[in-house]
Amino acid sequence: MTLLKRGRHNKGGATRKKAVKPGNNRTVRLKRSKDPLDPRGSIPYRQATSSAPAYVNDPEQLRELLKDAASKTKTAPREAFSDTWAYLMAMIRILQAYYRREYRDVPQQSLITIIGAVVYFVSPRDFIPDWIPVAGYLDDAFVVQRALESVKDDLDAFMQWEASQSSPM
Repeated sequence: MTLLKRGRHNKGGATRKKAVKPGNNRTVRLKRSKDPLDPRGSIPYRQATSSAPAYVNDPEQLRELLKDAASKTKTAPREAFSDTWAYLMAMIRILQAYYRREYRDVPQQSLITIIGAVVYFVSPRDFIPDWIPVAGYLDDAFVVQRALESVKDDLDAFMQWEASQSSPM
């Protein structure tokens, strides 16, 4: 069900708002960029994000994704990711903890966003093929950065939980 609401800034036209379950105060809007260099408009990005929900309920598929991510992180150039590399690693660790049922305190939409970013990262078919020197991982880094903008608080909470698990009591 979608709700139509007249906004005061849209000159009387109707805008769509996503219906939100009671108690859920987060609204997620997927923006499609008109920039031809933005990978979010690409078919590989749409495939990665549309396949992400299936991983939440399929442990075997999630395990395969984690195995692919571990392999890809060994060969990916960290320089392309600069400041987001640590958060990409945190995204992979939160998925590992979710898979092992150790950490489940992550909103489903955040989990799907993280999975979508990791699926895009491991995919050999993306906006800029990874085999292209230097530029090949820039689109992956861009997608990780965009995902990070919406899930950073959840990743920070996970990393605090992670630190509390390793500290002696």
